[in-house]
Amino acid sequence: MPQFNDTELTAAVIQSFEEVKNPRIKFLMEELVKSLHGLVRKTDLTFAEWEYAIDFLTRVGQKCTPSRQEFILLSDVLGVSMLVDAVNHREREGATETTVLGPFYVGEHKPMPHGTDVSPSLEGEKMFVQGRVTNLAG
Repeated sequence: MPQFNDTELTAAVIQSFEEVKNPRIKFLMEELVKSLHGLVRKTDLTFAEWEYAIDFLTRVGQKCTPSRQEFILLSDVLGVSMLVDAVNHREREGATETTVLGPFYVGEHKPMPHGTDVSPSLEGEKMFVQGRVTNLAG
């Protein structure tokens, strides 16, 4: 087996993707390796820290079920979900900012008639809000 220094190893891993047929997948894998290898170099990641990270990701995966996706929650906590949304909606000048549902989304709510008090059990002064949803053309 050949010996590699830290920069040669990154190049060798990227070279291993040469046979990937889908150019987008190939590009994404190359960028992932460059970024991850860069993080390891920049932080001088230790064996113990890497083992902790692998254990953390393993435990996240073990919590997933067909109806419970913990990795999307992790994506939300790390801000990746919003970042993906932001880069996919750059050309929205003049529009309300987009958003993702996020880690606190609890599912669809039942429809309520116009004018319904959405906080009937909360104390405090009631507030009336009126709005209108339009497209960029008004």
